[in-house]
Amino acid sequence: MRILALVCAFLLISTPSAHAGGWAVTYLDPVPSIEPSVTHTVGYWVLQHGSHPYFGDDLGKTGLRFRSGTDERVFTGVPLGQPGHYAVTFTLPKGSYEVFGVQGVFQDHSLGTLTVPGTFLVEPPNPDMIAPEPSGESPWQEIAPPLKKPAVAPAAAVVPEKQPEPAPVWLVGLVVVGAAGLFLVLRKRLRPFARR
Repeated sequence: MRILALVCAFLLISTPSAHAGGWAVTYLDPVPSIEPSVTHTVGYWVLQHGSHPYFGDDLGKTGLRFRSGTDERVFTGVPLGQPGHYAVTFTLPKGSYEVFGVQGVFQDHSLGTLTVPGTFLVEPPNPDMIAPEPSGESPWQEIAPPLKKPAVAPAAAVVPEKQPEPAPVWLVGLVVVGAAGLFLVLRKRLRPFARR
């Protein structure tokens, strides 16, 4: 019985506190369309309890993990200037992928899917995973995670604005013929005045 108690105590002490009831949520910055075999850089936030930067000493490696069947690719991110904000560079072949946020000492967070070519389809996080922001001064300045927009998914595809279609050829022809006719009519009417 003592051995069992010692083993349990060892396991409790050796398990990082983040795994003992802690969790995190990954949010993506707006992402453009992803093209196959092209290098893309994506910003993302890893927030403990879905609302604040990690308060521990070292969060560990973060990034994005893409899984398509048995093929799995992990790309490690680098910290940006804001607490909890990172960027990752990746390239993927054409296909469909499950996407996960790699969160250091925390369990990976399922983000949704990605079809290449195409955009991320991000599943909003479970509201139970979002704790209120801690009181006190905000750790962010002008650049902050998307926490104030609960109705909006954490990432949205940046879709280029639809360009207006050119006018149909028949309409352009009609305008040209109309302008030419107006010119001829005005020219005939103005001729008598030009002779004076």
